[in-house]
Amino acid sequence: MRPTIEIAVRAWARAPVPLGPALMLVGYHRIADRVDDLTVRPSRFEEQMRWLAAHRARLPTVDVERAAAPATEWPHRAVALTIDDAWEDVYRNGLAVMADVKLPVTLYVPSKLIGTPEYMTREQVLECAAAGITIGGHTRSHADLRKVDDTALESELRGGREDLEDLVGRPVTQFAYPFGHFDARARAAVIGAGYTSAITTRRGWARPGGDPFTIPRSFIEDVSLATFTASVRGGLSVLTAADSVRRRRKG
Repeated sequence: MRPTIEIAVRAWARAPVPLGPALMLVGYHRIADRVDDLTVRPSRFEEQMRWLAAHRARLPTVDVERAAAPATEWPHRAVALTIDDAWEDVYRNGLAVMADVKLPVTLYVPSKLIGTPEYMTREQVLECAAAGITIGGHTRSHADLRKVDDTALESELRGGREDLEDLVGRPVTQFAYPFGHFDARARAAVIGAGYTSAITTRRGWARPGGDPFTIPRSFIEDVSLATFTASVRGGLSVLTAADSVRRRRKG
């Protein structure tokens, strides 16, 4: 993240908006000692998880399903933690601290990538579930749902959910769109496949009464603790307008 953006994120986090209850969903991809926009170093990740655990009384961390709950069940401000793709480095570098801090986390798993190079094995996914991590659907093959035919769409969504339920032995009701890409057809198919919520990669606050199948989410980069704390307090929402402009330009 560029320094100018970090400054904007920290400044925006001080704004007293939105006025009512709101939930900031944050996402991770990889936890490893490498440098790219989709990776957080293990030391940073542990620092971030322990900060959330230490501040849970004032800024609670809640399950993603809270975003689909009635307004009466929302705290004034809260955070929800998500991780996409089930990379093996998340298990290796992140599971121990997640199990230790005992914060709600949802891991979105593409079911047919389990056991392939760099992804978690079946045993590792089960170990995550046993540690209290919620397993969510992320299709079978991480397909862009806008580009598959109806038969493949059904297989990716319902088939992926059934694969994971057979593995973990419990209902899988949460879903994340691969790449964050969706359209009206994909959204309807997610509902038809039996999911109760679906999250995107569009930054912003989740609010009571919002669409539970297009929940906003902001991804965390390898940033300082000050920028992270500003991010979970809503600072990344400063980029929402710019994101909307970019989406319109892409058509």
